[in-house]
Amino acid sequence: MAKGGPATESGKEVVRWNATQHGIRSPAPVVPGLEKVEDWEEHRSGVLESLSPEGHLENVLAERVALLSWRLHRVTRYERETIALSQERVEEDLARRRRLGFDVSVDNHPEDVRRAYESARNTQRLLKRLPTLPDDKRLSAEDAKTILWAVWWQVNEEVELEAKINIPGVSGTLHLESLEQYDVSWSVLLVREGISAIAFSAGGGGEKLLEAATEQARREVRRAKSKVEEVERDLKNMGRERLLPDEKTLEKIARYEAHLSRQLYQAMHELEALQAKRDGEAAPLARLDLQGLES
Repeated sequence: MAKGGPATESGKEVVRWNATQHGIRSPAPVVPGLEKVEDWEEHRSGVLESLSPEGHLENVLAERVALLSWRLHRVTRYERETIALSQERVEEDLARRRRLGFDVSVDNHPEDVRRAYESARNTQRLLKRLPTLPDDKRLSAEDAKTILWAVWWQVNEEVELEAKINIPGVSGTLHLESLEQYDVSWSVLLVREGISAIAFSAGGGGEKLLEAATEQARREVRRAKSKVEEVERDLKNMGRERLLPDEKTLEKIARYEAHLSRQLYQAMHELEALQAKRDGEAAPLARLDLQGLES
């Protein structure tokens, strides 16, 4: 025979509750993964210490008070988590709402709107800085692509240029949509030559194209910022609307909380009556608990 106690998990669970000094040795009302047995035991011990039950029946009622108050705490947590989950879904729900009222080809998700604003700001920054940078300043392929795309769009609508350029000193034709794939060491001078190549194809001047692209970028930043402000305003309003759970959930919470509260007060009153009787005080058999009726 094995010594030192039971070996199986079920046996250990039974023995673990044998050490309980009070109560009905019921399993801990703990939700695995969400609540801790240690917290329940601390809560239970605190309730029993506060109520000071004596005898089996008083212990049963005190245990019931501990159980019901534990469940009431869980209701509060459920309400909090319900609100938190609803708040976490605000951006997705707003994106879904915007898709119903806008062109599906437009960026409607709040994160997409924010990214579009940051992209517009980056384009404006690059275009504004370009005239002041030295020719040998190195640029990333992504930055070069951003600048050349912005310039190319200034003439595309009028002359329908193909999105490709030929730059002196660079072999082959460069396609703007895949500019980062070419083995090209980009510099400010090379980007300026790319702008000149676009201007030559359109029959215009590079400086004017760059100025037009910079002005267009400024307008895009203003538009993008306005969209971001609108989205953030909508998110804030939607968040305020969700400070409480939805009506169905709120009704469920209220009914369950009221049900637990009635049982809790009833158990406490029964315990108080027993303790009063034990102390020689009057404890009438018939008592009326006015906790409200279930609707």
